[in-house]
Amino acid sequence: MSRKNLVAIALLLTLNTAYPALAETAYQRWLRMAVSARNQRNYDAALTYYQRAADESPNGPNDPDINTAIFEVLSERLQSFQTTAPRYVRFITIADEAYFNGEYDRAIQNYRMALRERPRDRYATVRIQQAECIKQNRPATGSQFRIMCPRF
Repeated sequence: MSRKNLVAIALLLTLNTAYPALAETAYQRWLRMAVSARNQRNYDAALTYYQRAADESPNGPNDPDINTAIFEVLSERLQSFQTTAPRYVRFITIADEAYFNGEYDRAIQNYRMALRERPRDRYATVRIQQAECIKQNRPATGSQFRIMCPRF
């Protein structure tokens, strides 16, 4: 190993131990990538990165700030399709409402209609998988939901 490489490694080790705040955590990295993707209007990537940030969040996977950002990205994503794919937006809006009200059959039907408008749409595909997973693994009253369904 050359002297330059050794000096660079020593410097990095010194910085990481002397200034631990300078070391980026996984949470910070995913959050930075999510914000960057969102600014570039790459909403699918932003959703994925926000989900990864939620997994690493010091506040746990249901971090309210992350959840707020995810809902904002979903809203921005739908607005971006308003003029180019209004039928898609209508189907997704109906499907999301049904999904959040626990009407999974209706949600799946409308997500499939959205897929007809935009084939290979990742959001609709994942939502169908999630709704089917929840339907199949819905717990009995009072029991805990233990199956991990697909995520963005």
